[in-house]
Amino acid sequence: MKIIPIRKPGEENSTEVPKFRPISLINAAGKVVEKLLINRVMHIYINNLMNRNQYGFTPKGNATNATLTIKEYIEEGMREGHIAILVSLDVKVHSTLHDGPIY
Repeated sequence: MKIIPIRKPGEENSTEVPKFRPISLINAAGKVVEKLLINRVMHIYINNLMNRNQYGFTPKGNATNATLTIKEYIEEGMREGHIAILVSLDVKVHSTLHDGPIY
């Protein structure tokens, strides 16, 4: 697999990292596996077998929706006199086909 950075539209002259999109180039076997996985995930999603709090890898699921759900949950708990504690982890995992995962 090879990842090629492509500049976002309207950002052709920028060298800032956030102005690029990573484009993954994979071989035919990788594309077949990707399609199979997408079909499996969509089957779970369409048949309501996925937890309603799953936001990643779902159509229209994003960090904004997850944040709003947490906000509503905390506000409801505060109205009922509960204490809320939020722990947020940002874990980055890098892996390559040759070296394995690097944490």
